[in-house]
Amino acid sequence: MLRSSLFTILLTAFAVALMQSSMADAASVPAFLKKKTYTPLLFFKVPKGTMDECDDMEKVIKSLEKEHDIKVQRLDIMRDRGARKLYEKLVEGNLRSPFPLLYHRESLQRVYGLADEDMVRSWSKGRLLPDQNENEKEVTVLGGEDGGSVPEEEEMDMEELEMEMDAELTPMQRRGKEAMKRRME
Repeated sequence: MLRSSLFTILLTAFAVALMQSSMADAASVPAFLKKKTYTPLLFFKVPKGTMDECDDMEKVIKSLEKEHDIKVQRLDIMRDRGARKLYEKLVEGNLRSPFPLLYHRESLQRVYGLADEDMVRSWSKGRLLPDQNENEKEVTVLGGEDGGSVPEEEEMDMEELEMEMDAELTPMQRRGKEAMKRRME
């Protein structure tokens, strides 16, 4: 009888010690095994010290993360082949794509190059960003019609254009766009 109670006590003590050690092990899981959480904010960068613009943008993003309790996913295009392919896909066909690049997955907006903190804050909230082509000069085509007017059949009203753009969105992007419209109302 004494042996069975002693055995029971030792067995429970061993079980408690085992449970405590497994809890401690769960807290010390390596970073590469932890499940990554989704964030709509992407920052394409290069290693620290390689490019001054990336280092300055990193400081802006870190201060923004502390102030507004947000998380920006950093993708190093020099060390990660998948990040490089995604970057190339995002800037495909864009003649002006200075580095670094901030990309918002839900609003599909991009911020090229070094931007001020207000612009980055607006980008992180998914707000409509001002057109970055404002300071570029208008291009005129020689040999066209007088006055450069566009024929009526080529003009598209905003509703048709928006419907065409919506058709290209994935269901997740469509939900993000609807959520942004609700926030703006």
